[in-house]
This record gives sequence, structure tokens and C-alpha cells, in this order.
Amino acid sequence: MNATSRTTDASQRGFALLVLLGIIGTASMAIVLAVAAMLPPLAERGQRTTGNLETAVRAAMLGYRRNGAFPADLTAAATAGGLDATGTWRSDPHGTLQDTGYGMAGTNLRIRSRGLDRAFGTADDITYLLSTEQQLRLRQRGRLRLLRALVTVSPYRLAGSMSPAERDSMRGAMRSFAVAQRLWLSADAATLPVLAASMAADSATVTNLTVLHSCPPLPVSVTGAGGLATNIGTIDSQLVDGAGRALIANNTLGVAATGNDLIGSTNDDM
Repeated sequence: MNATSRTTDASQRGFALLVLLGIIGTASMAIVLAVAAMLPPLAERGQRTTGNLETAVRAAMLGYRRNGAFPADLTAAATAGGLDATGTWRSDPHGTLQDTGYGMAGTNLRIRSRGLDRAFGTADDITYLLSTEQQLRLRQRGRLRLLRALVTVSPYRLAGSMSPAERDSMRGAMRSFAVAQRLWLSADAATLPVLAASMAADSATVTNLTVLHSCPPLPVSVTGAGGLATNIGTIDSQLVDGAGRALIANNTLGVAATGNDLIGSTNDDM
């Protein structure tokens, strides 16, 4: 083989290598473009992540308020929130065609995005936590108000011999007691003694007025034959908390909810 042939072969090999590198480069660029098509530009990703997570949060909250429990997954959340179950709201802008993270973390519902590294469980995760306790209290607040209003106008808290001022005093004391009990869970150390003093005064007002006007004592049971439900004109199935669990008797308000710990006379009673 002469020098000219060796030069030609080397040139051909060099050209082939350039072609191969060009193919590899083109393929790599195709992969980059495909990934870029699945992921929105970084400037938009933060806004889309916030929007998608907040949509999932609202749907989960609606589900709890309607059913007394968080939806089991994003598809169930879509049903609760009236959303398209296959809509883009459920996708993680930091993922690659993957759902936003959704699941329980202890007693909280955790809804999260993977963050820039596109991996769960790392420092850049974007996370929303929904407290079961908070949603429970929101759901049962209206029901407790209604039941306590019925107690207020029942013979247990209202007598024909009461003056208008005494009736107002009874209603005000019961309302004040209920508010203080609701605030107890989130109160700081300085506020707790204030709430305790307020509740003691309100309870004394209720007791004094019922004794003064010979109101009958509250039934021992809130449900069943001779229970409070029957005597205030409602049914046993209405005396349940926001998760469908039975309410308990309360000497001042008539009924109370036990909260997440299911134990009466603790900080999360309502």
C-alpha cells in the first residue's frame, strides 16, 4: 500500500468518525429536546408547581369536609373537587410526566413536588401538609353550633321565669365557653390561664341560672332512650363529630367532640 492509499483510508476513517459523532450528537440532542418538552421552562415551573399543588390541596380539603376523611388518592381528590381526573393539575412540573406526590404522613396529608432534582425525599421538595385535626375541627364546628343552639332553647337551659337579661346571659356564657374550649388546643402558655378563668366563670353562670330557675339536669347519655338527642328534638345519628364518631356529654354545653385523640377532657376537645 502506497502513501496515497494510506492517506485516503485515514481520511475515510476520519470522515466516518465525524459522521458517527454527528449521529450521536443528534440523538443526544433529541433526548434533551424530548425531556425539555416534558418539563416546562424553569421560569414557569415554580408557578405551575404552586398552582398544581394548591389545586390538589383544595380538592383534598373539599373531600374531607364532605366525607370526614381525606380522599385516598389524586383520582379520588379529583372526584371530590369536581376536577378532570386526567387533567394537568395533577402532574408534577418537576417530574417527567409523573403525578404530584400524595399520601398520608402520620396524621397529616402530604402533597408535594419533587423539586429541581426531580426526586422525592430530598431537601428541595416543595411540600404542603394538611392537618387531619384542623380539617376535622372545621367540619364539625357548624354541627356543634347547631346542637348547642338546640340545647340553649331546651328546658335544660331556658325557663319561662328567666328575664330577657338572664336569657342573654345564658346564651352569652355558653357561647363564650364554646369559643374558649375551641381555642384551647392552639393557645400558648400565657393564654391558657386566661381561657381557663373564662371557662370557669361561664360555667358558673350557666350553673347558677339553671339552679335559680329549677332547670332539669342534663341527661347522663347523649343518645339512646331518654338521651339528650331525643330531648332536644333531634336524632342519635346527628350527635356525631366531623369524622362520624359519637359526641360526648359536656356539663356546660350539653355535647362536645373529643378530637383526634378520642379522649374526653383533653386539649383537643371542642
